[in-house]
Amino acid sequence: MRVKQEEKLTAALQAKHSLHQELEFLCVAKKEKLREATEAKPSLRKEIERLRAENEKKMKEANESRVRLKRELEQGRQVRVYDKSCEAGRLRAKYSAQIEDLQAKLQHAEADREQLRADLLREREAGEHLEKVVKELQEQLWPRPRPENVGGEGSAELDP
Repeated sequence: MRVKQEEKLTAALQAKHSLHQELEFLCVAKKEKLREATEAKPSLRKEIERLRAENEKKMKEANESRVRLKRELEQGRQVRVYDKSCEAGRLRAKYSAQIEDLQAKLQHAEADREQLRADLLREREAGEHLEKVVKELQEQLWPRPRPENVGGEGSAELDP
């Protein structure tokens, strides 16, 4: 009978040791993931900031282009109105073509601006997702103690 109890005790100790090793392995793996995420975070932030600055520059250029194209379009319309002394049909066709070209350029500039806006939104979402992942890894690695375990009641049961 004593031999069986010792065998059970030995098996329980081996199981406890095995669980302890597994917990240590998981802890090391989580620490490694957190370290990798933490190391990647500054470079990702720099890349996001670089892309944000690049997008802001492109947005500014697109807005300037849009303003310039609108101005040219308006000038073309004014010239078309004021230039009645010339051959009306020929000028109408010429200005209509110019206006259509400017409108196409304006639409392209608008589309570029919308694409840049969408890119900027995706970059912001990527940054927020990175922050969330790092926070989750930190919480997994260093969880907050629950109030019912503060007294240490659960750990005393496994000790021999």
